[in-house]
Amino acid sequence: MRKIKLVSILVIVFFLGLCLYYWRLQRVKVENWENKISAFENAASYDKEVRTVFLDTLSYAPRERYKELFEYFFRGYQKYKSENGALVFYPGEFSGGGQSINALEGFARFFPLGCSYVLNTQNSPMEMEGGSINVAELLGKAVLKGSDPKSEEYWGSIENRDQKMVEAADIALGLWISKEFIWDTFNEGEKKQIYTWLMQVRGKKHGDNNWNLFPVMVVKSLEALGMAEPKDVEVTHKKFERYIKKDYLGKGWFKDGEAPPDYYNAWAIQYCLFWLNQMHPDFHSEFICKANADFSEFFKHFFGPKGFPMMGRSVCYRMAVPSPIIASSLLNQEVVSPGEALRALDYTWSYFISNGALSEGKVTQGFYSDDVSILNLYSGAGSCLWSLRSLVTAFYVDSKTNLLGTEPQKLPVEIKDFQLRNDRIDWVISGDQETGIITLEILSNPLEPVIELEPYSNWDAFLETLWQYPHRPNNKKALYENRFYTSENKLFRKSGR
Repeated sequence: MRKIKLVSILVIVFFLGLCLYYWRLQRVKVENWENKISAFENAASYDKEVRTVFLDTLSYAPRERYKELFEYFFRGYQKYKSENGALVFYPGEFSGGGQSINALEGFARFFPLGCSYVLNTQNSPMEMEGGSINVAELLGKAVLKGSDPKSEEYWGSIENRDQKMVEAADIALGLWISKEFIWDTFNEGEKKQIYTWLMQVRGKKHGDNNWNLFPVMVVKSLEALGMAEPKDVEVTHKKFERYIKKDYLGKGWFKDGEAPPDYYNAWAIQYCLFWLNQMHPDFHSEFICKANADFSEFFKHFFGPKGFPMMGRSVCYRMAVPSPIIASSLLNQEVVSPGEALRALDYTWSYFISNGALSEGKVTQGFYSDDVSILNLYSGAGSCLWSLRSLVTAFYVDSKTNLLGTEPQKLPVEIKDFQLRNDRIDWVISGDQETGIITLEILSNPLEPVIELEPYSNWDAFLETLWQYPHRPNNKKALYENRFYTSENKLFRKSGR
C-alpha cells in the first residue's frame, strides 16, 4: 500500500514538474528556435574571393576593394532575404528576440550600407552573376513591404523598450542618405505609410543610455525628408538637449547608462551625432563638431596595422569602431586627414578579414570567427551587421571628399612611440612604433589578476537546448575589468566555442 502511495506521489510530482517545465518553456523559448538556416550554395568560394581581392592592395585600388566588399554583403542580402527583401534570415545563432527580430535586424542593419552605396555610385546598376540589379529599386520595394501592415513581411508594431526602435533609426537614416534615389520615388501614400511605421517610436519608453538617440534619429531623419510634425521636432530637441547636458562627460565621451566607457561611444553615439550633423548642419553644430574633434584626436591613436585593442560588450560590432575617425575626416580634417581615415578603415577591415571575420555572406558572431562565449543575449546573426557602420560612413564621406581615392597616410603608431591619457575616462593609450602594438590601459582597474574569458560550456549548451533560449557566459569582468587590453587581442585568441 505504501509503495502504491509513493509511486502515486512520484507520478504526480513528475506530472506537475512536466507541466511547470512546459508552462515556462512557452514563455521563454525563442520563436522558431528549431529553424536552423543553412549557408547558401558556394558561400565558401565567395568568402575566399572577398579575402583574396580585399587583401591584395597591390593589384586592386581602394575603390575596387571596397566595391568587392559591398558586393560580398549585397550577395549575402540577396541570398538570405525574404521574397520582397524586408526580412533577412541569416544563418547563425539567434538572439533572445527570436527569428522575427533577427530577420528585421538583418534588413535594417544592411539597409544603410545599401543606401550609402547607392548614393556613392549614383545608383549605377549592380552587375552580378549575369544580371543587372537596380539596388535602390530593390531596397525601396523592401521598405514598402516591411512598413505595410497588410504584408506578410510587415515589421510589426513598436512597443515600449522594443528592439524595433533601434532598427527604425537605421531605416530612417538610410532613407535620408538615399533620398534622391529611394524616398523621392515614393508617392504620397507610400511616404505616409513609412512615416506611420517609423513614428510609432513617438512617446515610447526606452533605456536611459544610447537608446536616447534612436527616436531622435527617426524624427530628425523624417524632418530632413520633409515629413516630421513640428510638435515631434520640438519634443525631440528637448530630449536631445537633456541627453547631452546629462550624459556628456567631456572630450567627446558620453556616459552610456550604467556601463563603463566602451566603444559604444564610437559606433553608436558619435555615429548618430555625425548623421544628425549631416542631416541638419545647424543642429547643435558647434557641439557636435567639437565633440567629434576632441574624441578623434585621442581615438585615432587606437588604430594600427595590427588592429586595435578590443574591450567591452557587443564585440561582434568590432569593424564599426573607426566610424568616428572617418566622420572626422569630413568634419575636422585638421584633426584627422582623409589619408589617416582611409588608413584606419583599411587596417581595421584587413585585420578582421585576414582573421576569418567574414563567413557565409555575413559578419561572424564573434571577434574573429564565430564565438558564442562573447556573444551577448541580444546579438543574433543579423545584429552583427552593425559592423557595417564604418562602411556606411566611408561610402558617404567618399561621395563628399573622394576618400577612397586619397593617398593613405601613416597613423600615429607608424610614426613614433606615444602615450596619451584621457582624464575624463581614465584611459591611457600607448603605441610602440617598432612592434606596432597598441595598448589600452584603464587606470581605474586593478593591475591583478588578469581575467580570462569564460568559455561557452556544455552546461550552456544543455540549458539552451532545455529552454530553447540563448544561454551564454557572462564575460563582463573579462571585457571591462582588466587593466590592459592590447592590439594583440590575446584575450580573444584563447576563446571559442
